[in-house]
Amino acid sequence: MKTFFADLKDIMGPSVVAQVLTKMRENDLLGLAGQLTYFFLLSFFPFLIFLVALAGLVLNDPESAIRALIGRSAGFLPREAVELLVGYLDRTLRGAGPGVLLVGILTTLWMGSAASIAIMKAANRAYDLMETRPFWKLRGTSILLALGFTLLMAALSLVVFKVETYIRRPGGSSGSLLAVWGIARWALAFVVVTTALSILYYLAPNARLPFKWITPGGFAATVLMFAASTALSLYASRLGSYDQIYGQLGAVIVLMLWLYAMGLMVLVGVEINAVLARRAEDKKDVEIVRIEDHEGDKG
Repeated sequence: MKTFFADLKDIMGPSVVAQVLTKMRENDLLGLAGQLTYFFLLSFFPFLIFLVALAGLVLNDPESAIRALIGRSAGFLPREAVELLVGYLDRTLRGAGPGVLLVGILTTLWMGSAASIAIMKAANRAYDLMETRPFWKLRGTSILLALGFTLLMAALSLVVFKVETYIRRPGGSSGSLLAVWGIARWALAFVVVTTALSILYYLAPNARLPFKWITPGGFAATVLMFAASTALSLYASRLGSYDQIYGQLGAVIVLMLWLYAMGLMVLVGVEINAVLARRAEDKKDVEIVRIEDHEGDKG
């Protein structure tokens, strides 16, 4: 824990910030974030199908539940994106058969695994590593990461909805509890996302790293994600004129901008962890990033 707070303090230092910004430019993080946005967009709507299918196992009206959950995410998601997703639920998922749900689940995993591979590529660039993992291991790890993140986000969404439904039940003393839960749900989301990012940052690079449940990069990336979401929501609602410029595509553009910001923050977290690891190696003269050799696996 002491090392964690020391690393957090280093992140705020001008030398670390300058080094992270330099590495972002050298490793083309803006371009990789665009690649992530493409895969995120292709997997986001199938994820909603998966979420409805999963909610159907525990809820009587899963579409209404997911619609309400999306509506309550206003402020984190831009208003235009919320309206787009709610409209998608109304038009596309109403009465969707088992075949559509199966395709949605498979598409979520495949596109999510492609996004995971893009993050692995960014992690290797951040740590100055070459990718030597065989195809089966690379693709298998990416699919497991996609499955884990999908189930984690789905479970978090359902837990948040079920707890809020319980608090709002008729006859319940929902006033004070709702006020507490309004803060607790964001704290829960923050902890879950930070931990998930730390696991991702551990598995992504082609190296053996010390495992930590909370990493400086994961913590910083989560803070930046929340800050970027809030800033984009305020900008889109007060200053943006996307509907006048792009017409009906305005909501899609806003969603893509939001996905781009989220992807970029995830990649920034990788760079922060890599910069701190290399600086610690130089200061302490120890090997923190141990290179994995998979050449024998290819034979």
